[in-house]
Amino acid sequence: SIHMISDNMRFDHLGVVVPDLQIGRNHFSKIYGINSWTDEFFDELNGVYVQFGQSKDKFCYELIAPIDNKSPVYNVLSKKKNILNHIAYIVDAIDVCSEELLSNKFVPLGKPNKAVAYSLQRVQFFYSKEFGYILELIEAPNFYHNYNPQTPT
Repeated sequence: SIHMISDNMRFDHLGVVVPDLQIGRNHFSKIYGINSWTDEFFDELNGVYVQFGQSKDKFCYELIAPIDNKSPVYNVLSKKKNILNHIAYIVDAIDVCSEELLSNKFVPLGKPNKAVAYSLQRVQFFYSKEFGYILELIEAPNFYHNYNPQTPT
């Protein structure tokens, strides 16, 4: 039987770039009714602040804000391009998936890096040359986001 990369992939989130986490939270709460949020994460390793929000139908958005003008998402904001930034899947092993992605016209965007929001498990970003979008793989098979109980705003 053909081994499919998707057999070992679990959808995690859609990453969206925002100017600042609070501004992003206000917008996503107001427009999409999202009021279950994780804590905010300060990820110096990746130059971003991140926070995850879950909608009532269990869809997860990651809000990503630049720490400073050297942040990898800083230009995204100034150009208003790739605001809907990436889709992310949790996998058992990045290296195993990576091979299949490379043979399907994906290119790695840098090496795997530890991510604060995933207890320092490895993540890696890939760009689909064929379709022009970014995929994030998260090497954390047993990971689930910890949403705080709904707080009235």
